[in-house]
Amino acid sequence: MNDRRQALLDAALRVLAAQGMRGLTHRAVDTEAGLPSSSCNYYFRSRAALVGGCVDRLLELERADHPAVAEPSSAEELYDALADDIVTMVTVDRGRLLARYELHLAAARDPQLRQVMRRASRAADQWDAQQFAAHGITDSEAAAAGLSALIDGLVFTALLQDTEDPEALRVRARAAIAAHLTLRTAGASR
Repeated sequence: MNDRRQALLDAALRVLAAQGMRGLTHRAVDTEAGLPSSSCNYYFRSRAALVGGCVDRLLELERADHPAVAEPSSAEELYDALADDIVTMVTVDRGRLLARYELHLAAARDPQLRQVMRRASRAADQWDAQQFAAHGITDSEAAAAGLSALIDGLVFTALLQDTEDPEALRVRARAAIAAHLTLRTAGASR
């Protein structure tokens, strides 16, 4: 990805996190990125193109964050890695998480954005399903979709309770993930 385009998308995600969808303008992104006026417009001719770029950038960042999960040697390591990811989402990557939720809420009212978000969600679930299948988790596609819903619930709740201790969140998240995926793995051994 072009460095300037990437800088604009990263700035757009920060604008989304701080100001929501209403604040996401080409001018606000230029300002946040510290670039000359109309830089954002050069790369993203419309608001829809900018929003679509934000979705793609989120997916790219999330995939880049998951190499540690890609090769766990055991189910226990997988549970730990996913729980650690949840803590990171709520703490270190809180802005990215807020931007993602802004996009999800906007997609509920915008059919075009809804299609873009569904495409991104399917891509993420397919990637997770491949990881789960490698660990003997039955019906890995359903397990991935269920895990996405579980993680969304955990991080949304933690986001609203911004005083939650990260270690307590990690323990709670790991238990929920282990319960969800253990049921799937147990089904494979019957």
